[in-house]
Amino acid sequence: MKKLSIITLLITFFLVLPVQAQSAESIWISANLIDFKTGETVIATVNGSSATPIQGMTFQIRYDPACLQALNAASPIPGMNGLLLPQAAGLVDASFASTTPVVVNGILAEIRFTTLGACQTNLTLEGAALVIKNESGFAAPLPSVAIGEKTIPLAVSAEQGSPNDTPLLGTPLPLEVEPNSSSPLWLSTGTVIVLAMVGVLLLVGVFVLFRILR
Repeated sequence: MKKLSIITLLITFFLVLPVQAQSAESIWISANLIDFKTGETVIATVNGSSATPIQGMTFQIRYDPACLQALNAASPIPGMNGLLLPQAAGLVDASFASTTPVVVNGILAEIRFTTLGACQTNLTLEGAALVIKNESGFAAPLPSVAIGEKTIPLAVSAEQGSPNDTPLLGTPLPLEVEPNSSSPLWLSTGTVIVLAMVGVLLLVGVFVLFRILR
């Protein structure tokens, strides 16, 4: 009977072991500190783990633009390059892509903010996805990715501090906020030239038409 119990225990152990060895795909957010002074740099990281090789990632982090200013982001993963996207005040929207599949387990990207003044605030991971190339060769989110820690509480004092000048690991992706709709509309030099040419042609056409009608 004792021998049978030992055999049963061993069978149970080897049946459970493969399940425990599997690593579930997951994403979560963390920060270097939670207490800051005004003018200091908040370094937040988006972390992930996946047994499936990925070729990109995307995430959205909500923040208070009256308390924090988004600066830039970068990925320490070799070959993972940031895609320049329009940014809105209060929301970091970042995407990274790689030409080759990579297995990830750790920091996916680093995001930096500057503290603007005394406040109590949060950084919130509103959405995130690991991206793979599907059978058709198109980018697609990896299914069944668990979202772990979503919110980081931060406290900023009025005392003046210094920014962190430590270089980012990876190519910096700027996170400047796009001008809002109430801002003046600035056109590029090329656009101005094209519009000017269209205006000149219209004037010439009107002049020619006027001469013909006379």
